[in-house]
Amino acid sequence: MLKQTLTIISYLLASLLVGIVVTLLADSTEDVAVEKKIRASMESEIRDTLASFRASAVHPTAGDEKNFLMHFITTVMADRLVVRDRGGADRGPAADDATTTYLFTVDGQQYALDVYLRKDYLKSELALLDVPDYIAGILSTVIVFGFLVYLSESRKRTRLMKQQFESKQAEFTSALERQEALALVGRMSASLAHELRTPIGTISNLVQVLPSRRGDEQFIKRFIALASEELNRTQQLIDNLVIYGKDIGALNEEWIPVGRLFEDAASGRVVLDMPEGMMLYGDRFYLGLLFKNLVRNAHDAGADNIRVNALLPDEDPESAVIVCDDNGSGFPLSADLDKLTDPFVTSRSRGGGLGLYLSKKIATAHGGSLSLVRKEEGARVILTIPRKRIRSSP
Repeated sequence: MLKQTLTIISYLLASLLVGIVVTLLADSTEDVAVEKKIRASMESEIRDTLASFRASAVHPTAGDEKNFLMHFITTVMADRLVVRDRGGADRGPAADDATTTYLFTVDGQQYALDVYLRKDYLKSELALLDVPDYIAGILSTVIVFGFLVYLSESRKRTRLMKQQFESKQAEFTSALERQEALALVGRMSASLAHELRTPIGTISNLVQVLPSRRGDEQFIKRFIALASEELNRTQQLIDNLVIYGKDIGALNEEWIPVGRLFEDAASGRVVLDMPEGMMLYGDRFYLGLLFKNLVRNAHDAGADNIRVNALLPDEDPESAVIVCDDNGSGFPLSADLDKLTDPFVTSRSRGGGLGLYLSKKIATAHGGSLSLVRKEEGARVILTIPRKRIRSSP
């Protein structure tokens, strides 16, 4: 309340100041107009008087005109004017003094009289503050005060609207984040349920048949192989979901044989075309998960031949490239390769849509990148990493 009162008082003082300035300006303008009118009137009266003298006098001389004017001004107009005989045609009028101001010069044939206006008379005739001046000042004060109040209220309304907008925006943002979180939970739940249904169903069927075929050695071997494969798939899905929401950081870095990483990922189903003993510097768990996802995607696409090349391109001495080619069904023509690395985006009926996303995320955490290439037959995945992270010998 006090702040608002002080604001109103400051507006009022500013308005009064503007009103005073406007009043003084109006009065000054009027004074200039009055002084101009007085000067014109005085000059006209003297010239008219001189013309009357010339018309009525009989053969007036220059001395007669001069004496008449000086007598007329010093007697009839003494309270308003002062006349000074220049005394020489080559000299200009004297400077104004404290009591007079120059009006004009009467140039006769043989004389020159400088006429000055008395300042006290001029001051008495100039307009003092009158009603129109006061009205102009009051109107200016009212207008300025009203404008300042309006501007203040307008700013207050704008600030209030901004606060309301920001509040609503925060509510909408919070609601959107909640909806996105719920949608993410739903997609993760659907992905998990979809992916777990197959291995659980497969193992469940095998377990139901197991009691009646305990003596069947081929069945037992197939049971162990299928159960192991489905459990590995389930473990990989869980690993993907666990690290999905984490910020991946290569914290436990070490030199790892590239061949060992692919052997662990593919169980010997990968052909390596790279120098023997090539090693990669990074986090063993995350790099292993990256290559497992690449190999799993290739197998799910029907590939039975996966070839991995390691290249050190001459055109980029700072980077090394690992190229993974397979002979599977490849990426569908309708699929956007850039979007396939987004979470929960997949081109297959089976798959959670996290493999390529996490692979790219892991590559980025190691200072590299992951890109997809469509081929006539099969698919190609290119992993680019800093060359300092790779070496050819232990």
